[in-house]
Amino acid sequence: MVRPREFDDDEAAEGLLGAFWRHGYARTSIPTLTDATGLLPGSLYAAFGSKEVMFRIAVERYIAEIRRALTTEKRGLDALRHVLDTVVRLTAKDPERRGCLVLNAIPESTTMAPETRQALQGGLDEMRRLLRGHLREAAADAGARIDVERLEALCFAAAVSTRVLGRAGQPRRLLQGIADGAVAAVRDALAQAT
Repeated sequence: MVRPREFDDDEAAEGLLGAFWRHGYARTSIPTLTDATGLLPGSLYAAFGSKEVMFRIAVERYIAEIRRALTTEKRGLDALRHVLDTVVRLTAKDPERRGCLVLNAIPESTTMAPETRQALQGGLDEMRRLLRGHLREAAADAGARIDVERLEALCFAAAVSTRVLGRAGQPRRLLQGIADGAVAAVRDALAQAT
């Protein structure tokens, strides 16, 4: 007879996320993961598989949490403002200033499996698609023809730099200035195109 699992998968996955986000992939040891999840090593491996699979679970959970935070019923320029302001808020309110799990992992991802690299790239691609969609809405709402690709790159760079500079401990005022500057650039482009 198979013994039932005696732990909460959701709590364990949250523990994985916290450990990897705090320490990074390479510096997160199995003892760190057992402490974070409350599971013994054998149970940890039986439940989740290899350390890299555990990391992918953490990445998927992180992306889902960010997706929920960025989702809004607003559209166009208001939605773009919501996304960039939310990135600032999430960055500044984190007392540990951990930055972005996905961005933090990129330097060490060259040694990871293709599935893991794809999961990281998928998170970046999803953010770009979100920004592009809101920019297209803004252009449609204004009846303007704008260079969506160029403005998407600017807004994506604003989101990335907010996370990186936030992790470096830069003040919220600077982070908000980055977001405000990107939104202003989009507003100016819309005004010039109408």
